This record gives sequence, structure tokens and C-alpha cells, in this order.
Amino acid sequence: MKAGQELTEVHTGTLAQAGKKARHLTRSFRKFKPEHLSYRTMGAGKWMRSLTAAVMMVMAVLAPIHTLPTYAAPIDPEESLASAVTASDAADLRQLRGDKKLTRREKSRLLALALLRRAAAAEPDVTADMRTLERSSAKLQGLDYRLKSMDSLARKIVSDADEDQVSLSAAAAGISDVLRYTLTCSDADYSAMVPQAMASLTEKGYRVEKFRNAWGGKFYQGVNVHLVSPSGVRVELQFHTPQSFAVKQASHAVYEIRRNPASSAEEVEEATRLSLAYNAAVIVPEGARAIHWPVAA
Repeated sequence: MKAGQELTEVHTGTLAQAGKKARHLTRSFRKFKPEHLSYRTMGAGKWMRSLTAAVMMVMAVLAPIHTLPTYAAPIDPEESLASAVTASDAADLRQLRGDKKLTRREKSRLLALALLRRAAAAEPDVTADMRTLERSSAKLQGLDYRLKSMDSLARKIVSDADEDQVSLSAAAAGISDVLRYTLTCSDADYSAMVPQAMASLTEKGYRVEKFRNAWGGKFYQGVNVHLVSPSGVRVELQFHTPQSFAVKQASHAVYEIRRNPASSAEEVEEATRLSLAYNAAVIVPEGARAIHWPVAA
């Protein structure tokens, strides 16, 4: 999409829609049994087929739940993002608008375009490196969504700028999930697989910016890592079990209600209760809470 095309409206969802979704999720959760998604109940010989069926079941029961296309690629925080946007992009957009000053929404799309260009250039090499992590019990999930969409990224830039009270350029520079990957592994192999994968990536030249072990947390179960590729592009990598991945996908709808400014206090309270219930049902693999990895100085 060219930078000069008409910009889409930021979707926030109405209060009525949020309330309706919260009530629907409350009814659906009575049917949804997260504990049944456990690897132990799936059976060691057929967990991959069961995972597919489990995710399909979750999506069917809990209405529209989509894999998030929030996949990361950022610019050096010290670099002004404005310099990454080509002069022709901004000039073409201003010309279409009669040489007027760019609107905030237009600026966010130009910044999103710069991030996506850089991420797309690095993506083939990064994806190839991520594929080397796959084993018989470890598989990449959601590869079709590894690059964040233009609209989603532009909305995130505006949202982060408003939340942190910073400029659009500063918000864009802080985004770490334009290019993102998820690796799932069986419970039995999980605690050994994560360090092995991290060692493989660091040997290839990846630098670890952030290593968050959230096993045992209230709203998220898994390991979330922010990396910088050998070419200097930020990459997000999540490590999950089949069950924790399915629950993460299922609980995204209630997460959106919790973060939506239009949601009422009652809706946020109900969404919080559901999110806690989802994650409390996730089985923590043996040794998972002890996994750690040093962060680059």
C-alpha cells in the first residue's frame, strides 16, 4: 500500500460491543475446559494433531479469536525514525493532500512503513534461522503472521505514543514485535528445548535484549524473548507448550476488553476474572520456572 492512500480509521470498538463480547465470553468459558488441552491428556504420540484440534475448538467456542499478527522489527532507539522514511514517501503524501502538513495518522503510517520495510528485508534470513530450531516435538506456529500488518502497526504506534506520552517517532522506535515468532514444544522436552534454542540463536549472532520467564504468572504463561538479529533488526520469540499457546490465543479476546478504554469497570473486572481463570488452568512443565538466560549488557 502506498503511503498516500487513504488512511483507515483506528478501530477501538464501542462500549456496547465490548459488553456483548464480555457476556459472550462468560457463557463460553463455562464450556471451555483449558485443563483438557494439557499435553498429558493429549497423549505423547499424537500431541501435534491434538494441538490443531484443540486450537480449532477454542476458536469455535470462544467466537472470533485470531492469531495476532504482531510480529516485530524495530529501528535503533538512538536513531531518528523520521530519517528512515524516504523523502519521496512524505512528499507524495503531502502532494496528494495539497502540500498540507501531515496529520498524526499519516505520520504513524509513514513510520509503520519504515519499520515494515526494514523487517521485510531481514525476514528471510531470520525465518531461516528460526526454522533450524524445529525438532520432532518443537514446531513454529503462525508463520503466516510473522510480519505485523500496516494498519495494526500504525494503530500500535499511536496507542503507545498516547499511553507513554511520547512522540510518534519515539513510540515507533520502541516497538519490538514487527517480526515475531512462536515455538511450541511438548511439556516433556520444554525445559531442555528453550536453552538449546537460545544457545543456537546466540551462536548465530543474535543478541538478547530481554528474557522474560512468565511461567507461574497471572495473565501469561510462557517465555518471551526480545532479540536483535545479526543485521540489527529486533525480533520477538515466544516459547510455549501446546496448551499454553492455545490458552494464549483463547484469552486474547478478554485481553482486548481489558485494554480497551471504552470498556466499563464491570467489563474489565469480568475480563480480568476470565483471563485469570484461563491462565490458572495451564500446566507448568517441570523445570520451566527455573529457565533463565543472560541479557546483553
